[in-house]
Amino acid sequence: MSKIKLSYSFKELSKPMGWAILLSFLYNIAYIYGSAYLGASLALYFLIVLLSLISAVGLYWICLQAWQDHPKLDKDALLPIVVYQGILITLTMGVLSPLHTVVANLDLWYLTLPYQIVCALLIVLAHPLELCMFTSLAQGKTSFRQIKTDMKAKLKNSFKPIWNRYALLLLMVIFLDSLVGAPLSMASGLDAFAILSGLVFYANPMFSWMFALTMAAGFGMTSSIIAYLILLFGIGMVYLIVECNYLFMIKKNWITDGIKKAKAHKKKK
Repeated sequence: MSKIKLSYSFKELSKPMGWAILLSFLYNIAYIYGSAYLGASLALYFLIVLLSLISAVGLYWICLQAWQDHPKLDKDALLPIVVYQGILITLTMGVLSPLHTVVANLDLWYLTLPYQIVCALLIVLAHPLELCMFTSLAQGKTSFRQIKTDMKAKLKNSFKPIWNRYALLLLMVIFLDSLVGAPLSMASGLDAFAILSGLVFYANPMFSWMFALTMAAGFGMTSSIIAYLILLFGIGMVYLIVECNYLFMIKKNWITDGIKKAKAHKKKK
């Protein structure tokens, strides 16, 4: 039988994986205690937004573990990260969330379909664009002008393979979650807005998979719940291994090799 080989050694993967587990655990501890003490109040929403902003910075730190030999978080990189995440939060909760209620109540396919398509586009584009920006920040390009120029070159010349790979990984995550009834499950009807809000407020689900553990633990620690948690933990490890390989692929394409320009084929007269 042929062996399935990872693109990178477990030693290389262990750094970003370790930080992903630790940060996800801390995130969910804050979420659990915040929910318990604040209840369904306005303060809880402020906490969730704050955690979303922090999780974006945490995700960047995880990326640095995969992309740099001696990771260093540049304070100048924090503003672009927070601005980008703030835009996603505003689009999701300020625009799409109110529309979600209206569309759901009307239940008209010609309104539901375009709405779901818009949410789906944000799902498949938000994270790859975020990672594109992260590579610029990791290379010391922290001003908005530098980020714009660098991202424009990457989007023009080498974004497609990165985006295609992410779309495949996201489909795999949704498929696995559908088997265990996790928050991204297709069993709930593949609600694009629910998946998008999970991406925005619980970071990349391939990293913040402990949110699923939080949801399950809320039902009480029975023997069946413990078995379910073990299953989710195993699936979460699969997410981490696959996603960390994806980060190393990004490193090779956009950091190590640089931006590969498309070859121009000029017609001879």
